[in-house]
Amino acid sequence: MNLNKIGSLEYYTFNSFNNIDFIGHCFTTRYGGVSKGHLSSLNLGFSRGDKRENVNRNFDILCNALGIKKEQCVTLRQVHSTKIVSADEKIRGMGFRNDIERIEADAFVTNTKGIVLVTFHADCVPLFFVDTQKRAIGMAHAGWRGTADGMASEMVARMKREFGSNAPNIKVGVGPSIGQCCFQVDKPVKDIFTQKYDFAYKYITDDKEYEGKYKIDLWGINKELLMNSGIKEENIEIGGVCTKCNPDTFYSHRVMGEKRGTMGAFLFLK
Repeated sequence: MNLNKIGSLEYYTFNSFNNIDFIGHCFTTRYGGVSKGHLSSLNLGFSRGDKRENVNRNFDILCNALGIKKEQCVTLRQVHSTKIVSADEKIRGMGFRNDIERIEADAFVTNTKGIVLVTFHADCVPLFFVDTQKRAIGMAHAGWRGTADGMASEMVARMKREFGSNAPNIKVGVGPSIGQCCFQVDKPVKDIFTQKYDFAYKYITDDKEYEGKYKIDLWGINKELLMNSGIKEENIEIGGVCTKCNPDTFYSHRVMGEKRGTMGAFLFLK
């Protein structure tokens, strides 16, 4: 991934997406906003106890850097599901408009220009999808539950149904999130993965420091799910940046608990 800096604003982009001229995208860091205290400084979450004017200003700062407006953004009420929403003009601005409630879901797809797909993160995996032939995109929030329930596979299937996408034409970015180095779980969570996926054992190790604990590679599991859905390995870019390892750069729920802000994953068609 590339780290982009514009003044105090810092955000990440995928190397493999940078030559796709019909999209814009980014994954934010903590840097470049106006929020204070433990929310410092680019908090994008309206539910974190921040002043609404601060969050709106943070959106304006980022959107200005990306050449878009916050009124183009669509956001969801994320519930750790695999529900996927089709984003069209009817919900453009959802999250910023007073006339519609945010939909409970964790992903969306669109082929409409000018609609900015935004998902929120603080350790959970952001999945970016770009169909380079059909010019359609998808953005997903995949925590461990979403990963275990196959959000990655569901997204590919949805793009096939909705846009006639062919999996080999889809490029996917796996953004900054908690890495195997830090994603420690108990046996019940480990068992969910091993009972669901024959390949899961390849991405689970015993925690050498804590008996009865395990470490899970969510990036690897998502990659395997994508490849099993027909995505070419060379079309998958794993950012490889752990949010828990870098709490000065990212908000991390595992590090900060509820006293934290929220990052955003942005993807749109120009």
